[in-house]
Amino acid sequence: MNRDPADLQQSDSPPRHRRTVLVRGLMCFAFAFLTLQLWRLQIVEGVVHRAAADDNSLRPVTIPALRGVIYDRNLTPLAVNAPMFAVTITEADVPVARRSQIVRQTAAVLGIAPEEIEQALKFKTRGEQPFAPVTIKENVPREVALALEERSWQLPGVSVRVGTIRQYTDGPTFAHVLGYMALPRPEEYTHRYKLEGYDPSERVGTTGVEQVYESELHGRPGGRVVEVDVAGRPVRQLDEQPPESGRRLVLSLDGELQRTAYEALNSRLETIGSGVAVVMDPRNGEVLSLVSVPSYDDNVFALPNQDAEISGLLADPKLPLFDRALAGQYPPGSTFKLVTGIGALEEGVANRNTRIDCNGGLRIPNPYNPSLSTFLPDWGIMGVLDFVQGLAQSCNVYFYTLGGGFGPIDGLKVERLGRYARMVGYGQPTGIDLPSEAIGRVPSPAWKQAALGDEWVPGDTYHMSIGQGAVLATPVQVASLTNALATGGTFYRPHVVRSIVDSDGRVVREVGAEITRKVALKPETLAAMKDGMMAVMETPQARPYNNLGIRVAGKTGTAEYAAPKDGSAIGPTHGWFTAYAPAEDPRVSVTVFVEHGGGPTDALPLAIDIMRAYFARYP
Repeated sequence: MNRDPADLQQSDSPPRHRRTVLVRGLMCFAFAFLTLQLWRLQIVEGVVHRAAADDNSLRPVTIPALRGVIYDRNLTPLAVNAPMFAVTITEADVPVARRSQIVRQTAAVLGIAPEEIEQALKFKTRGEQPFAPVTIKENVPREVALALEERSWQLPGVSVRVGTIRQYTDGPTFAHVLGYMALPRPEEYTHRYKLEGYDPSERVGTTGVEQVYESELHGRPGGRVVEVDVAGRPVRQLDEQPPESGRRLVLSLDGELQRTAYEALNSRLETIGSGVAVVMDPRNGEVLSLVSVPSYDDNVFALPNQDAEISGLLADPKLPLFDRALAGQYPPGSTFKLVTGIGALEEGVANRNTRIDCNGGLRIPNPYNPSLSTFLPDWGIMGVLDFVQGLAQSCNVYFYTLGGGFGPIDGLKVERLGRYARMVGYGQPTGIDLPSEAIGRVPSPAWKQAALGDEWVPGDTYHMSIGQGAVLATPVQVASLTNALATGGTFYRPHVVRSIVDSDGRVVREVGAEITRKVALKPETLAAMKDGMMAVMETPQARPYNNLGIRVAGKTGTAEYAAPKDGSAIGPTHGWFTAYAPAEDPRVSVTVFVEHGGGPTDALPLAIDIMRAYFARYP
């Protein structure tokens, strides 16, 4: 049966209407969803996305601050900033598809292997700073820098910047005082330098005053905001905040005196293993010269691509990087008799008139077996001496007796001897404003038991009394005690920085005299010590060098140490000489230490030469 078309149209309309409503509903939902997304993106997250867009076009650029210059006391520059070109890569601006090609092309222009660039990017890039430029080579020749600039359109992300490099005007002479700069270790950067606003590729002071005074020398970096194109190339500058240069350091060192001391010691390196010279003003603790040889050129660490040279320094058995003046710990030998003498005079164990027979040695009976004894040798037979001559002649028997006791003289014994050693600065840092200062060692029964698992015996005290055995001191400690004897018992903190000056030339801080302790010594103790030290210069060994026309008070020392004989005539000894002058009104102290040498034969002549140079400059 045929149906009327009108009936068919009427029966089909409800399904078609439902489809129309469904399509319209879906369209309305889609438009509503898009509207909601637009509202979220533009209103809710608009600030975030605008900032992201700005990051793609606006780039903050750090302007490094010039590092503070370091001068000697006469304002002669010792550490300066030299201009140089550096090449950087900003990985965020390097197209991923062309990355390998850009690295290869850049490496070819720089004359290095592509792997070097990859290593630099791997170790120096901080993931949280995607737009931070990573320095891949410093001190690039001008022609190479220009070649890269000309090809910048082919090398997106690669830039050339003008920076500075630290330059030391007389490297080996001042290396141990000034130190050098290097990139911080990753953990150092994360936990300190990043928090202080340092750039990831920025060098920092690693040793010497460069390290101790890093915060003063560094300055405050500035910054600018630049608009960049899609390749990261600057288009225009929008804002700039200038950097603040680091402060300058004026050292207490006298550059000419430092060179004299360095050349005097360095010229003797063929006959001595190493050497130290410490020249100070005992009236305020200023260090006028501080030399440790063998030395090194700290410019090696400032220049890039010096891995072979640095590896050579690290592997050198002569240890040129080791600052023996501060970190070297040696038996002080007869310079320790100053400690024994002070203790004996203060405690009434002896006075200046106490006479002891220096007959070539002391035989100590064994307290547990009278048939056994120990012989303690002296360096010569000098006859009966009083305190002044005992100190001048450096008689071992005399100071064996004062320290350990013999016959009617009871001696200080180990407890009092150790107490006086610590009282005058042994076994503790002097507090000098340089890093890595060692503390030396004042041995005791407790130390020997803990360190060696053995009991203290009387022989240990006798050896300690003359600066042998387990007692150790640094050259700066010996110099500090000499200064205190010159000032009547006042200890000043040694310092190598005299003042800190801002970029406008204004003195920000004077590093003046700082008293660390006062030891109340009896006048008669000081008088006897001074007379004994002046008498040193009248002995046959010292008299040939007593030609300054100025009275010098000093003490020699020749310290034995545990080492095999090397076939030389000198044998296994270190040499010391420490002195101040003029004896009546001290203005300078000189302490010289020589490895593989003797006190009267090696250290004393060197010290007198340095003292002569001082009085020529400061008559």
